[in-house]
Amino acid sequence: MKLLHIFPVVLILLGAAMVFERPAYAYADPGTGLLAVQAAGSALVATGWYLRRKIYSFFRSDDSPRTDTEERSAIARGEDSQSQ
Repeated sequence: MKLLHIFPVVLILLGAAMVFERPAYAYADPGTGLLAVQAAGSALVATGWYLRRKIYSFFRSDDSPRTDTEERSAIARGEDSQSQ
């Protein structure tokens, strides 16, 4: 709910920044665009790596049998799938 109150303020500040913009006398190298693409791709891959368990659980059904490595890691964490 608080986000709805901040949104108009952000739009006003963004509009003011565009109204009072000054010309930039600078040169952007053609490789700058590729650097931006690389940064965006790296951020996407890093996000996927960070959320990989949630992504796997989204595509995997709960009734699928556990593999041997999942079984060993569950036992190492103290979970016993056989006792439940």
